[in-house]
Amino acid sequence: MTELDAWVTSFAAQQRQPEEVARWAASTADAILAEGDIDLADLRPLLLEAVEEHWYAFLDRLALSEQPFELVPTARTVALEIARRHLGLPLLLTIYQRAQQASWDFAVQVVEEAPSDLDRAGLLVWFWTKATAWFGSSVEQSVLLYQTETDRIRQRGDARRYEVVSRAIGDGNVAPAELSAALDGHPISVAGHVAVVAHALTADAIEQLEPAIHTVTRDLGHPRSVLVRPGGREVWAWLALSERPDVVDGTGIDPTAVRVTIGVGGGGLDGFVGAHRDARAAQRVALAPGRREAVTVYDDVAALVLVAHDPAAAERFTRSTLRGLADPTHDRLRETVREVLTSAETADRIAERLGIHKNTIRYRLSQAEGLLGRPVRERAGDLLLALDYHDAFLTTSTVKNHSFS
Repeated sequence: MTELDAWVTSFAAQQRQPEEVARWAASTADAILAEGDIDLADLRPLLLEAVEEHWYAFLDRLALSEQPFELVPTARTVALEIARRHLGLPLLLTIYQRAQQASWDFAVQVVEEAPSDLDRAGLLVWFWTKATAWFGSSVEQSVLLYQTETDRIRQRGDARRYEVVSRAIGDGNVAPAELSAALDGHPISVAGHVAVVAHALTADAIEQLEPAIHTVTRDLGHPRSVLVRPGGREVWAWLALSERPDVVDGTGIDPTAVRVTIGVGGGGLDGFVGAHRDARAAQRVALAPGRREAVTVYDDVAALVLVAHDPAAAERFTRSTLRGLADPTHDRLRETVREVLTSAETADRIAERLGIHKNTIRYRLSQAEGLLGRPVRERAGDLLLALDYHDAFLTTSTVKNHSFS
């Protein structure tokens, strides 16, 4: 046995004395709670027990070269308790960081008091290498336990929340107070509700759903929303707003990955449900082959949603209204007609704004009217609706050329 081995054996035996373990556990627990920013005073007995178990297990490990690591039982309890109290992962990491700092201070003191004939610098490196490995493994397994428990709690809460919301949306057989409780106090008897539905176009885009929801709520100037995770490729949200939201452009949302729809309803349970149904109905347009917008508001496409309920009739209406203008080669003419019908400007001002010659606008309008067999402003509402349906559902490409040059 080397001098170092003999010192380690003696040190471990001394430190295993109950009074020494109790002193070490108390000083470490005090170091963890010293800053006053960790509200775990009622958990101090649990922390004491966890520190003691860690210390006994570490001392056993000092004299052994290799053995499988196993997190001590009370440390498992601490990780689970923090998850169940919703205290957050940073708190768990802070506990280990402060315990590690206390261990470093102790190690320095122990090495300073070691016999002078030992290689104290080498001893400190050896001791701290063992301690660092112990802390690393402890943190890794504690974080895994915390995350697993957090996921379990969230899934259980999500399931309950989804069950209550589904009943509200389905047959309305839910009291407003029960719905509010399931949604963590979200107000139901407000003047108005806004519902948001985020849909992932691919499985890989599911992780972008909640960021998309947050983008929309931020744009609405209303950062607080309540989320419901029904599973699959969707996340639902509700906001309590007293008036119709402003325009949401969806900047920051990738329309090739996620499509967001918004419905606006009145107050109470009926408004809560109606807003969601409108948001879901708007998906009929938002997910159409020719659609590329990240955000679709039901009120902006309500007529198109209603028409789309009967695709065969809608296509007949569109083709009979557009006539020759429905030909795939006339994208530019259709865009010119849309620009003229949706703008209060004259054709000359439109041409100036678009940077093209005024005669170009006039020529394209003449061509379009020839294909339609009537002036573009005759039955303008029908014409715009037909253009919307054509672009969303009858176009052959999801990326269209909007150049006017």
